[in-house]
Amino acid sequence: MNRIALLLASLCAAGTVLLAGCPLGCGGYSGNGDRVLASGTDQLILCENGGFVATTSAGTTEGMIVVGTTGTVGIEGDDGAQLFTLVDEGTQVTTAGFGSDDSWDEVDENEVQLDHADVLCTDLTSRGWWSAAQ
Repeated sequence: MNRIALLLASLCAAGTVLLAGCPLGCGGYSGNGDRVLASGTDQLILCENGGFVATTSAGTTEGMIVVGTTGTVGIEGDDGAQLFTLVDEGTQVTTAGFGSDDSWDEVDENEVQLDHADVLCTDLTSRGWWSAAQ
């Protein structure tokens, strides 16, 4: 009887490793502090680490969110240009002068979607301009 139980346990363990997804439950998600916003087909991720990633019809723009004397602004990482002024009104954010529309609505993301968005946020820290701006 012990051999059968051992065989079944081995098969279950092998099946768990080979199955796609998370049959026993996933965990270790990141990005709970990140916010994903949308304006039309454009997307703006406000990262918990102080950065942002915008995907618009013009392409992808990365930078930092900085609180300055004129308010909270989005600064492009590559050249330091101020791209937008951020006005946070709960689930709606206004970014004067950026994107297809100035009004962005918060997207209700699940853990997996936030985890994927956080990959972009975490990647910002590998940019040369990130450490120079810190």
